Amino acid sequence: MRFSVHFRQGIKEQLGSLASEMAEWAELPRVDDNEAHRIRAAIQPFAHTTDRSDLLIGGVDGSGDYPSLSYGDSFVYITVAQGTKYQSDKQTGLKELNTPGTEVLEFSWIPEDDVRRPRAIDAAFERMVGCPIEEIIEASDYKAIKNRLSRRAHSTEELRAHLIRPHAADAGNLAIQLRSVGELSAALRLIRSAPAPAYVLYDSTLSLPFVPRVRNSLFHEHLKRLCCVEARQRGIGFFSLSKSHGLPAVERIELLAKEACGTGQASAEHWFMRMPSAPYDQWELTIAETRNVPPPAAVTYLVRFHRNTPVMRLDMDSNYWEQSVKGASKEETLRNEKRIFEDLDYSSHDQRCFGYPYPIKAGHDRASLSEQERVALRKMVIDAAVSAGISRAQFRNASAATGHA
Repeated sequence: MRFSVHFRQGIKEQLGSLASEMAEWAELPRVDDNEAHRIRAAIQPFAHTTDRSDLLIGGVDGSGDYPSLSYGDSFVYITVAQGTKYQSDKQTGLKELNTPGTEVLEFSWIPEDDVRRPRAIDAAFERMVGCPIEEIIEASDYKAIKNRLSRRAHSTEELRAHLIRPHAADAGNLAIQLRSVGELSAALRLIRSAPAPAYVLYDSTLSLPFVPRVRNSLFHEHLKRLCCVEARQRGIGFFSLSKSHGLPAVERIELLAKEACGTGQASAEHWFMRMPSAPYDQWELTIAETRNVPPPAAVTYLVRFHRNTPVMRLDMDSNYWEQSVKGASKEETLRNEKRIFEDLDYSSHDQRCFGYPYPIKAGHDRASLSEQERVALRKMVIDAAVSAGISRAQFRNASAATGHA
């Protein structure tokens, strides 16, 4: 990136204006004394946990090539996702178990044709999840949540008809949908696997962006809630863990955590805070206003596993919370919450990602595609197409051809 000299003063002025706006926004009072008292009371420390017996924990992550190739006005997308499973072990800390059948590798050809495009997208979803879309919609509790929030009844057929299916060239939206379906398909396989893990961790949130809408929805919203349903039926904690909490002024909460935990460190570690939500709490967190956190049918926590890692957001199904976490008293609920976060802390001591549950990191490492692997997969697609009688010259990798790759 190069700029001529006469641009530089303008750039400095833009940066100065940007910094002033950021500083002014950061100085806005967001937490009053009364709310600070409530937050301090809600923050709970948990033990640094290096010993666990008979703990089985799974993780999932995904990636892909979006798009990998173009062919005329159609595109080939590649989706990769991987589930992992780890057993607690006194010698090694975590011992990996074989998880056959939890990997996803999907080649999706999406043409820009109003008839064939939605069929191709639906077919890609069905191949990844392994059953018809109608079965997922029917078995998920997403329809019930949508009916309640939109104040309108929906049939399975109507929900399928109004699924959002982006244009073939809309790589950003297709990437989100294909990757999410791939990851959630791997998560569902982990949930159904034997031996059953105590937890399955998913690098995302339990947000349902289209659930209040009268008509539209995303297929991975239905699949996400099906994972919640099946995990709950098996007594498994299906949790989403996001490294980006998406909330402003969390540094104030971090200062309050330091006070609540009585730490002499620069920042507190090993603490969690359940974000208030109806009907469980009678107060609201100012910084969460307009943020839709917790999401519908979910309970949200802020958590820190180590002082050198950021505050993270953990979402869990509210029905699971009521079934397996909420106790007959506040003390029993707190004991159940601490047990969960201590279990997750146990899985966060691998030096490759200290302070972050390793099963998710392992899934990420196995699903990430190197440039050499992307090239090899593109070659496999082209070779298969040529064998079917398609001219090799018809395929294009626009980024590589124009020097942008």
